[in-house]
Amino acid sequence: MASIMKCVHCQKALKKKTKDHVFPRSWYPKTTPATVQRWTVPSCEECNGKFGEMEKELFIRAAMCVGPVKAEAAGLSRKAVESLGVGVSGLSPAERRHRQVLKTRILKEIRPYKPGTECFPGFGPHPGFPEDKQFEIRIPEKLVRQVAEKIVRGCEYVLAGKRLVEDPYAVEVYFAHDDKIQDVLRVFNRFGPVQLGPGFRVSRAAAHDEPNNVMYKIDIWGTWTIYASIMDRTKLQ
Repeated sequence: MASIMKCVHCQKALKKKTKDHVFPRSWYPKTTPATVQRWTVPSCEECNGKFGEMEKELFIRAAMCVGPVKAEAAGLSRKAVESLGVGVSGLSPAERRHRQVLKTRILKEIRPYKPGTECFPGFGPHPGFPEDKQFEIRIPEKLVRQVAEKIVRGCEYVLAGKRLVEDPYAVEVYFAHDDKIQDVLRVFNRFGPVQLGPGFRVSRAAAHDEPNNVMYKIDIWGTWTIYASIMDRTKLQ
């Protein structure tokens, strides 16, 4: 009996398979060796297109906030600016209009940084630069959570033998400052990370008594971290 391939994200049977990059191609820094494997997972066209747009917007916002001298994020700020149509030639009129609209919307949200403002874990004022000369940009919580959950589902498919996260299991995503979760970090110290070039490190910790219950620590650009769990929801109630 032939198995039916499903979309990693919506679990619908695939009539036409597309490949979704777990970590978007544009997110890899220019220092990534050509030998690094770019993980892909099966996805339906609808999910692939939907998450592609989310990833693009999150990338622009996050890449503009990464430290300018980080080797793990080399070239990303330039990519973000180009995604807004700055310094790019040869675009079609429709694509140029699209990028201009996106640029206008994002630039309207940029504000001067106020010292003491609480920042998303991993981000903040760049060391070595006057704080009163820096700017802040908002990253919608819903956007970052949805993209983070998508990345976790992809990692689980790759690292757990093509596993789909299906009911009663669900992904829960967390963001925290490392100094406040030292007990969690000690758990991951026992599991070696999978290194995907300088830009990404993935650590997966599974429970001995219930191997389908797992935790993830996913470091991105040496800057921000996705913490996540995949648990049986019925046993948590």
